[in-house]
Parts: sequence; structure tokens; C-alpha cells
Amino acid sequence: MNNLFFTLEGDANKPTIVFGHPLGMNSQAWDSIVPHFKEQFHILRWDLPGHGKSAAIDKSVNALSEESLVTSLLAKCDELGIKQFHYVGTSIGGMIGQQLLASHPERLLSVTLTNTGSKIGTQEGWLTRQKEVMSQGLPAMASTLVLRWFSEDSINSNPTLAPFWQSQLAQVDDHSYGLLCTWLGQTDLTQSLSVSRIPTQLICGEKDVATPPPLMKELASLLHLKNIEVYPKVGHAPSVEAPEKLINSIKAFIKEGANKPLL
Repeated sequence: MNNLFFTLEGDANKPTIVFGHPLGMNSQAWDSIVPHFKEQFHILRWDLPGHGKSAAIDKSVNALSEESLVTSLLAKCDELGIKQFHYVGTSIGGMIGQQLLASHPERLLSVTLTNTGSKIGTQEGWLTRQKEVMSQGLPAMASTLVLRWFSEDSINSNPTLAPFWQSQLAQVDDHSYGLLCTWLGQTDLTQSLSVSRIPTQLICGEKDVATPPPLMKELASLLHLKNIEVYPKVGHAPSVEAPEKLINSIKAFIKEGANKPLL
């Protein structure tokens, strides 16, 4: 997959952290996080196809392969000479992280997965979403969809949060978003995950309606992890709802050697 937009920050001679954003957002989801890591790490973040500054998927393409997203990311890492990296991903970004764990563990130093699952939603539900997007368009759907991303507490405490992300979602390419919906509907990593020696931490939001804590607990069980960290009063996007908490979680995890508690 060509023409994806990548942002590089920090010192290329230091360990790399790769950040993967949720569906409908873009790499700005990490704007409050990245400044706190630039001194000690090399940062790579990217926009999903048709999101942010990444080119839209050509209208002639009617499906994405199971590995297309992770392959594109690894191709960029190869181009940059990044052999191994810490990975932080939310939602669909977290599913890409799971693919890395399952199929490319040699590339990983550690993994932080937030607000995700080995299987998110149902195939029928995602196909319905795709049809709605193609018939109505994301500008018309943005206000409804974005309200599902954030907790009521987050929206009330930050009046600019929902309007900003509604404007960002309205700019996402409908066709690309629809194909990513189909990809989510078809992707099931339940049988691919098992005990891994790659240090892994799981984080979720107490108020997340898309990937609620019970779904994250199922993922923890597949990975044989003892615990998940649940952020109170947070929805689906902790990087923008609770950036200080997420910064502290990632820093502590890496500082402690990214030790993974096994059952």
C-alpha cells in the first residue's frame, strides 16, 4: 500500500516507538503523547489510508488483504533501517500490534495495546457500517460516530474534543474508511495469539462502548496476561482523553524493562 503519510521525530540513533491510531482518527491522536518521548526515543507515527495526510485507496480496490496494513508499516521501517521498535496502538492500531505479536515478534521490543480486541465487533456490523458510510458519507455521520469514541466525562470536561474530531472524521475518505471497516469485520486474531515473550501491556477505558473492559480481558486471557489497566471515566481514545495517564503507563512499562507478567 503506497502513499501512506509517516511522521518522524526525535533522534534516529535512539530506540524507536511506533504509534498506531484508531479508525477515523489520524496521527494527531498522539499529539499530547509524543513530546514526552522525543528526548529519549525516535518516534514514528502514521496515518491510515484515506486518513489525515495519507492518500485515499483507489476506487478500483475492493478489499484489503489481511496483512496489508502491517506489511505497509514494516516496509516503512525497513526503508528507515528500523529493525526493532516499541509499538503502541489503539483500536485498529491495536489489532496491527496483535498481528506484529503473532507474525513478526522479532521486530518488537515491547507492545502496548489500548482499547482493542482480538476480534472487534461482528462482520455483519462492520459491513452495515461500510454501507452506511458509502450511502450517507462521513460528514453526515461524524457527529454520531465521534460521540461513541469518548466518555461523557471527557466530552463535558473538554468542550473542544468532540467538535475537533468530528471535523477530522468528516475529512476521511469514505471508500478507504469503508474498506477498513470490511477489514475489521474479517480480521479475527483469536486463534493466532498465545503466550509471547514480547513484553506486552493492555490498557482500556472504563466507559469504552466499542472495546469494553470485558473484551480486553478476553485478549489478556489469550496472551496469558494477568492484568489489564482500566482508566476510569475514559472511553475509546485514552491518548486524547487521558494523555497524562497513558504517558505514565508507557514510560513506567518501558522503564521497568517492559516486564510482562505471565500466568
